[in-house]
Amino acid sequence: MRTTLLAAAALLVTGCSSAAPADPLEPAGRTDEPAARAGDGGAGEVPSDGAGGAGPTSCPRPGGWTIDDPRITESSGMALSRVHPGVLYTHNDAGNAPSVFAVDASGTRAVLDLAVLGVDWEDVATTPDGRLWVGDIGDNDEVRGSVSVAVVEEPDVLTSTTLAATTYELQYEDGPHDAEALLVDPRDDRVWVVTKEEPSGTAYVAPVRLREDRVNVLRAVSEAPAAVSGGAFSPDGERIVLRTQRRAFFGDGFRDETEVVDLPQQRQGEAVTFTEDGRWVLLGSEGENSRVLCLPVPGAPGG
Repeated sequence: MRTTLLAAAALLVTGCSSAAPADPLEPAGRTDEPAARAGDGGAGEVPSDGAGGAGPTSCPRPGGWTIDDPRITESSGMALSRVHPGVLYTHNDAGNAPSVFAVDASGTRAVLDLAVLGVDWEDVATTPDGRLWVGDIGDNDEVRGSVSVAVVEEPDVLTSTTLAATTYELQYEDGPHDAEALLVDPRDDRVWVVTKEEPSGTAYVAPVRLREDRVNVLRAVSEAPAAVSGGAFSPDGERIVLRTQRRAFFGDGFRDETEVVDLPQQRQGEAVTFTEDGRWVLLGSEGENSRVLCLPVPGAPGG
């Protein structure tokens, strides 16, 4: 089913519609500096040998697999590692420590603690330069004057540690919103936030260059589907996916035509990320012993 992001908010009522797509925003060069690293920390997880486990180059296990770490009870966001093949990063929701878990189908490989304070961690993204972006963007009551994204470098050696982070404060141009989807364009590291609202959400874009010393204003770009709980860019930056509890929306940009796909049932589906080859997306869910599922990307070769 094809529609547009502008029409997707009304999909459940009106079905699909079509409109002439506008040109997506062009990527711009990245100018901000990478975050600093911290030293090595604890152990106790599955060691990384550089090759990873049954990893997401394509769909690693068609039937999915279980995240069985008892510390991961609210897998709210998920992103593919750009440094450690086969590894996914995930994290818990509000009320939990700012920790990112490096997992694959064989178990938890490391726990990365971020040396930052946060309110409601909702999503995570990675970029080809080896940086990990964690979005403190949740605001159920829509009262926060600003939200933030914390940026760290993926460690060369995947072991439990504490990472120093660079934090960028973000503020919507039109007042507070609740959001659960953070996307970072791999072509230019530009940050996008998609709000979780009814009857429709909004896609906001941050400035090309984020500043630590001032608030970075999020500018509204386009309408988005209602109740978006996660999103991601494909590894080459050419496509995006936004997900809700019931559907995934694939597009060539935030203002381009969208392919709508029904999702398999999950307990509380929130997370989504592309595999390395861009042919599949992996779907995560909150709850203990949550399942990671594979979904082919519409139109992808062999997907």
